[in-house]
Amino acid sequence: MEQFPSPNIQPDVQDELKHVQIANIRVNPYQPRRDFRQDELEELAQSIRSVGILHPPLVRSLPNSDDYELISGERRFRASQMAALTVIPVYIRKAGHSTSALAALIENIQRVDLNPLDIANALKKIMIEFSLTQEQLSGKIGKKRSTTANYLRLLALPQIIQDSIAREMITMGHAKAILSLDREEKQFLLHEMILRDDLNVRQTEEAALRISEKAKKQQLKYIPRDFYLEQLAEKLREKLGTQVHIQGKGKRGRVTIDYYSLDDLDRLLQLFEISL
Repeated sequence: MEQFPSPNIQPDVQDELKHVQIANIRVNPYQPRRDFRQDELEELAQSIRSVGILHPPLVRSLPNSDDYELISGERRFRASQMAALTVIPVYIRKAGHSTSALAALIENIQRVDLNPLDIANALKKIMIEFSLTQEQLSGKIGKKRSTTANYLRLLALPQIIQDSIAREMITMGHAKAILSLDREEKQFLLHEMILRDDLNVRQTEEAALRISEKAKKQQLKYIPRDFYLEQLAEKLREKLGTQVHIQGKGKRGRVTIDYYSLDDLDRLLQLFEISL
């Protein structure tokens, strides 16, 4: 997992250590992690029952309130709730709304094995909430704009592929190869190949290239129109009052006549003087 450097969010004064009511602590709405493994929380809760919280969570005071908002340490906070604690130690930082959001994102990317889709959703939420461009956000988290763009592009993938990323069935490398294809049907095909054949990233990139090259050849294939058969089909459409398609190859071919109900079929049979 690549490391994101901390943004310029240092407080004006040293963080204050204080014991606060756990009921007065609110989770950070910009926490990128959506799921917390229950078994890991239970293990941490047991540790907290035995030795207490060794690394207090970091919070900020909410304006006009006695409440606090988590900046980092939500796993420790949740485990403390499971351990039935009512008061926990926290570090209180003087930080604004945007600073708290960025700190929550970066701290969790650094310390927790987030899947790429969680990161993408968190980046998008911060961009929208604080009206940031990709370049501005990239500067705040200390990454190239292309890196930010690659995460955000994941959100343009079909939902079934996003689900595979969230469930860690495919990696960021797989997703980048899928994104190299310009149409959903190609993306679905490559996604199915990855899961079916257990392709690694290199194999996926090669498969994406093959799919792309095959699509180009098919697009360049010239299929001549048979104007004589088209004129015949048009005359039959006028005569029968329904869609007629004629496909021919050499001396052989196929005529397809559409009908839209059983009554319509009876009408066509009468025109052909066919009775059952």
